Amino acid sequence: MSRNLILLFVLISLYFISSFVLNQTYGDSYLMFPSEDSWIPDSAGGWEKHGEPSEPMPENASINVPLILRYVPFLLPGFVLILFLFTPLSKYLESKPANKDISDEDTADIENDEPEIR
Repeated sequence: MSRNLILLFVLISLYFISSFVLNQTYGDSYLMFPSEDSWIPDSAGGWEKHGEPSEPMPENASINVPLILRYVPFLLPGFVLILFLFTPLSKYLESKPANKDISDEDTADIENDEPEIR
């Protein structure tokens, strides 16, 4: 169970770290958490009004973010998840069975457990 939580934490961290790096690299042109009312970059270096944004239009020109980079925050955690679910790495997510100490007498009683006839 704790290994699954660690994997979940790693996946969420990969999403936020990659989104943060793209936001720092492309500035306002990469929308980390887009809302309904915001300025969206167009492909010509300008900005399009989407909804009723409360902020003024950004002063700097928009940068065209490549399509593959827009999907990196989703693809990177997905790739790690696929690695841990469909490869031999999945054995690290399995929990170890609990070892019960059973004496030889107990196992003999279990194996030869027949109902008594009275």
